[in-house]
Amino acid sequence: MTTVSDLIAYVERLTGHALGREEWLLNGDRDRRINGVTVCWMASPDAIREAGEAGHELLIGHESLFFPYNAPKAPNLPQGWEMWRTNRQRRELLEAFDTTFLRLHSSVDEICIFDDFADLLELGEPVMAEGFVKVFEILPTPLADLVAHVKTCLAMPAVRVSTTEGMDQIVHRVGLPWGGLGLFVNVGYQQSLIQQGCDVFIAGETDNYGFRFSQEVGIPMIETSHELSENPGLRRFTEMLQTTFPEISFSFYENPCVWRSE
Repeated sequence: MTTVSDLIAYVERLTGHALGREEWLLNGDRDRRINGVTVCWMASPDAIREAGEAGHELLIGHESLFFPYNAPKAPNLPQGWEMWRTNRQRRELLEAFDTTFLRLHSSVDEICIFDDFADLLELGEPVMAEGFVKVFEILPTPLADLVAHVKTCLAMPAVRVSTTEGMDQIVHRVGLPWGGLGLFVNVGYQQSLIQQGCDVFIAGETDNYGFRFSQEVGIPMIETSHELSENPGLRRFTEMLQTTFPEISFSFYENPCVWRSE
């Protein structure tokens, strides 16, 4: 019988190293035997219910299960965070369905999430790659045309854009702060792309500070959404697991974008 430990060992073989410090188990252990697994971007209540109602013993989530980010391992957690309604209902649902939760974050970023975002955007092979710092060349194009291309690729009716020289600015060297790497807490990643000569960013999620960091040095940023930038890679990861462990039933829960434009 396949166990959680077998899945973890497979992931570690793919990356060539142990799970990251932010990757951990809840409500079970590595020796638990599993017949069914649901993979999702975030263990929202709907994702937990879908896994539980399918009878899956394991839910693999990419993002933090609890708030604040990285709880319970984050430093200086506010008193009573465990009983916040968002955290309590997730924990209670996992317990009600007897579902083990496994967070796989940086490992799956490394295995496929970044590359699948680039593939979705039809960017081809990077012209520069050092770890997660990758740069893509496109034909010089107005920012407006690149925005339209991104919207088509992600089937999004609207995206947010920071501009520096207007929508007619010509861009050609693309960096991808996928997931949450466009956020202000991760501007160091933006800086690493700036140092490689990028003149436009296509991000997953960003915020005011994140937009301003690159905008002030002349680099526009197109924001898609955290979920939509990472769902394609997580879907492929699910397929990889299914191929490797055919005796287990795998399913992918697609977290939708949490906001909409009016």
